[in-house]
Amino acid sequence: MIQMGFNKMTRPTHPPRLWSLEGYPGSGKSSFAAQMKSPMVVIDADHRFTEVLDVVDGDVFELSDIPADNVNPNTIKERLEEGMPGSGVRTIVVDSLTAIITPLVVQAMIDKEADTNLNLSAAFRTKALAMRQIQDAITRWGCDTLWIYHLQRARDNKANEIERTSISRTELARLKRSINLQLRIIHKDNDPDVRGIHVVWARRGRDNVTIWDDSGCWKGMPEKIEEMVYKGLTPEEQDQIEKSTPEVFSSPEHAISWACERGAFTEPERAGRFYEKVKKESKPTSAREMADAWVAAIEQREADMREREAAATEASDDAAF
Repeated sequence: MIQMGFNKMTRPTHPPRLWSLEGYPGSGKSSFAAQMKSPMVVIDADHRFTEVLDVVDGDVFELSDIPADNVNPNTIKERLEEGMPGSGVRTIVVDSLTAIITPLVVQAMIDKEADTNLNLSAAFRTKALAMRQIQDAITRWGCDTLWIYHLQRARDNKANEIERTSISRTELARLKRSINLQLRIIHKDNDPDVRGIHVVWARRGRDNVTIWDDSGCWKGMPEKIEEMVYKGLTPEEQDQIEKSTPEVFSSPEHAISWACERGAFTEPERAGRFYEKVKKESKPTSAREMADAWVAAIEQREADMREREAAATEASDDAAF
């Protein structure tokens, strides 16, 4: 028998926990993170994770004892490269992405104000690169990840109260390439004492489902989520879910990331502008109508891209003779 220095690859019971979690301040995002697999390393950008250490069943490692290191993309990358090899870490928690990205947004706006000739896209380029750097630095290790960000209340241009995330639609679309579940903390009938996890989106399982927390401390919640999302689905059924075209998109960023993953766009910013154009022209009255219009527009764009590629190939072949 030939002895090899490799382990045989086996299919896990469930996909890895590549999750994002959104919720209002004080809703229990960090205490949920405490239920993820340990040992874990925490990028404690909000500087509050020590408040939930008592409920973690295992070891928690800090990225750095210098607070500023936890919000600096370059330092995050460097510290992970130094500490991850051989550490046995099973989960990386980003708590929260809001605290890392928001200063970059503010700086971009300051730069734009200081230089009126500066294109807004150029001003936000640093933020886009930082987001990409953070994602690559964290996902490269192949362990579970939990990306936390905040929900907040605001008002639209008509002074109506709206709910929005602290991370822009473009950044959320970028983040989707690194996750397979998007989770949200909700409260039953607006009762602050009855909370649960709503599965907003699942790459390879059931979404638009809610699991209520009957323990009051998220005990066993990650396992309950996996049971609800994946139980009974064969690998082939999970593959079909991932490849299928959604009848309804859970959010604009879901629609944008779907288009990017298909190759219709290389940058979420351009996809976002195209999404707004389609929305303005189609004037949908429901999420289903918007999804129909978006899918049709993307399929037409892909057909146009293939046609241009074929024409370019033909022209190149002609030039060779």
